[in-house]
Amino acid sequence: LAYCIIEALANPEKEKMKHDDTTISSWLQSLASFCGAIFRKYPIELGGLLQYVANQLKAGKSFDLLILKEVVQKMAGIEITEEMTMEQLEAMTGGEQLKAEGGYFGQIRNTKKSSQRLKDALLEYELALPLCLLMAQQRNGVVFQEGGEKHLKLVGKLYDQCHDTLVQFGGFLASNLSTEDYIKRVPSIDFLCNEFHTPHDAAFFLSRPMYAHHISSKYDELKKAEKGNKQQHKVHKYITSCDLVMSPVHEAVISLHPPKVWEDISPQFYATFWSLTMYDLAVPSNSYNREINKLKSQMRAIDKNMDMPPNKKKKK
Repeated sequence: LAYCIIEALANPEKEKMKHDDTTISSWLQSLASFCGAIFRKYPIELGGLLQYVANQLKAGKSFDLLILKEVVQKMAGIEITEEMTMEQLEAMTGGEQLKAEGGYFGQIRNTKKSSQRLKDALLEYELALPLCLLMAQQRNGVVFQEGGEKHLKLVGKLYDQCHDTLVQFGGFLASNLSTEDYIKRVPSIDFLCNEFHTPHDAAFFLSRPMYAHHISSKYDELKKAEKGNKQQHKVHKYITSCDLVMSPVHEAVISLHPPKVWEDISPQFYATFWSLTMYDLAVPSNSYNREINKLKSQMRAIDKNMDMPPNKKKKK
């Protein structure tokens, strides 16, 4: 089945654009949705399809990213929403659980096994980092390489798809790979930018989970070394941890821009800006309370439902 899907995708006689040249063809959208559903339900070999998407990106073709987007959405439950409500935007600034409960329109449940299969395939074929780098590079490729031949509306759609899939895929890796696996695969910020020519925003997006882990580990190390639970001491230890972890980053970013840039802003400010998430700046307490109350009301409704069998109530 996987071979047949790749054969259909690679068929040169099939146009991946509609006749108006402004939208992706219906057959490709339907096949992408089918791929997501079938790979989630059945343990079919994933490596070939992932390698095909990577090869297409290497060739400067971004249409087939739709396949990866649907596979990650269905298998991992990470949805990319184009028009989000204010409540969803607020939920997306929280932790992984809040994002899953309040950040998406469709609640995709029971993705543990399918997420593991997708992760295993990416690690086995060593495609986790290459796909991220190719997507990050292809954003500019859509505009400067593919863009001259395509309608402006389609170029905008492909650019958004490229960026959205990168965010979705990066989020999947950060939440499903172990910290050791993630750190082992993602190079330093200057290596990402200078050697792989990764756009700076994408490079920091990939590096951000590592900084958070390193700071947390260093903070725990300092706490164990010196006993004392005063709040003042905790704050001082955390600041020290941040300085120790981020100092090499501050030095690394200097090579990313010409000297004139650093006359207006400092490398410390630049690195801090790109390394923080919304969750580092503020905790979305209202969103957490809203989702907790919603879940409590759902539990009460299930308990009151006398027609539902007890074993189904437990599942719910």
